[in-house]
Amino acid sequence: MTQARGSLPQIQSAIDLGTNTILMVTGYLDGDSVHILDDAHEIARLGKGVDATRQILPETIDRVCGLLADYRRRAKGLGATRIRAFGTSALRDAANKEAFIAAAGQVGVRLVELSGDQEARYTFAGAAFGQHLPSPRYAVIDIGGGSTELALGSEGAVERSQSVDVGAVRVTERCFAQLPPTTAELQQARTMIDDTLQQLFALPPDVHLIGVAGTVTTLGALDAGAQRFDSPRIDGHLLSRDAVADLSRRLLAMPHQEIRDLPQVNEQRADIIGAGALILRTFVESRQLPAITVSTRGIRYGLLLDMLTGQL
Repeated sequence: MTQARGSLPQIQSAIDLGTNTILMVTGYLDGDSVHILDDAHEIARLGKGVDATRQILPETIDRVCGLLADYRRRAKGLGATRIRAFGTSALRDAANKEAFIAAAGQVGVRLVELSGDQEARYTFAGAAFGQHLPSPRYAVIDIGGGSTELALGSEGAVERSQSVDVGAVRVTERCFAQLPPTTAELQQARTMIDDTLQQLFALPPDVHLIGVAGTVTTLGALDAGAQRFDSPRIDGHLLSRDAVADLSRRLLAMPHQEIRDLPQVNEQRADIIGAGALILRTFVESRQLPAITVSTRGIRYGLLLDMLTGQL
């Protein structure tokens, strides 16, 4: 990614406010090339308790708005003239979303709710950013905190997309009272995940699958031996179905503190990575997919592309 400064065209920032993470990418368009100035990652846990209560907690609103204010200052420091935040599953689920959107506005950030289909489309466009794929047609899976999105298409054009309400935070809050989970809790989680993922459309044979978001990047870092889940070296890493299954079994057998001690696992993701790994394992095994390519990009890159080209 280019880190140039100087006499630049209009710089913009896209913020992806997910159920678990808050990510911001800042860049500008120079001809046909997108130049990235900054890519920020934080764990926000916007979705904490939302699945059960349909409310974003007051302390969560304060915490996330603090992060949004920090991101705004960071973007302005890079020269950004336009900053937009986009909320996904947790925002869609929250009955008090308007109060949260208003609070975000008070710290100077316009927050927009994305539908599940929009989330899948922007993720699809962003996932292939900088990737060298074996064919122009590919599929993208995004395992988030509250939902999972699947999209199919070619060269940035989505043919079909779908979102279902199963994610790492949602499964953890509904099924895992402890870590490692009990046999009964694991069975409950497997049933919930399998039943929900079966709602997703079938993929054509031999289609190349890309995975985005924290579950996939963390598993990619563990498999590649990278020291961080957001290490640039894992972008494009090929994660085999067997590796996904092995990592899923390993994580679901570990106590919370042991998972936190893994350098590749963000400490605020440690309680949900087992559930996320189980979702990915269930998907690739049920579809008999041999492997998944890890992308460290995702929805924020798709959003930024549309912002820079005037489509958003």
